[in-house]
Amino acid sequence: MILLNFYSCSSEYEKRENKVYYRFWSFGQGGWNEKIVENADLQSFSEIKTDDNLYGRDKSNVYYENIIIPGADPKTFKHIKDGYAVDKNRAYYYNDSISNSSPKEFKIIDGYFSKNWNNVFYTNKSLNVCSVKDFTFVYKDEESFLGRWSTDGCFYYFNNYKVPSKDYKNIELFKGSDGMAKDTEFIYDKDQKYVLPHERTVFVKEKASFVKDTIDIKTFTVENYICQDKFGRIN
Repeated sequence: MILLNFYSCSSEYEKRENKVYYRFWSFGQGGWNEKIVENADLQSFSEIKTDDNLYGRDKSNVYYENIIIPGADPKTFKHIKDGYAVDKNRAYYYNDSISNSSPKEFKIIDGYFSKNWNNVFYTNKSLNVCSVKDFTFVYKDEESFLGRWSTDGCFYYFNNYKVPSKDYKNIELFKGSDGMAKDTEFIYDKDQKYVLPHERTVFVKEKASFVKDTIDIKTFTVENYICQDKFGRIN
């Protein structure tokens, strides 16, 4: 029996009984748990050093925990930081390849955003920006785990969602709204034109009549995730 441990306070790989196991600590499951790393080659398997010991490789594959990372090249795979890695072909976010990425000039922006010479990415999704050089966050103090507004100088994005407005100069973004924006013609929820979930009846003073499903774009605003206009609360 081969017994070899790669130690960590949160996870480790272990070789025993002619198999490779991924072992991890879980308070919710009452201590150490383990999963077999299926199809791992026992002799060539080794751990890729990271803070959490989440990656391993053998002669044929790269593994995240006990899962094969599709397409990853074990000879050139290199962990960078947190869940980011590259090989000779592309970049990776944890166990997913980053869409349309390449390792050329790949850099981490923060825990959710990264970039290379010709694109910007949110986790494993490509933003397909018009300019990497002009990419910036709109609100510098916005909490990234709740979502961030960004721009490439041509469009606005909420995380990986591009606001589909053709009126870039007149877009207003609502900070802390989970992706609500407007221009002079439409209201947007992330990458969709906003549609009321329920009918409402409002009284339009100028017309002296009641109208259904009316949003006054000019006065539309979002505060504490509540949408409203001059007629009152919408959602």
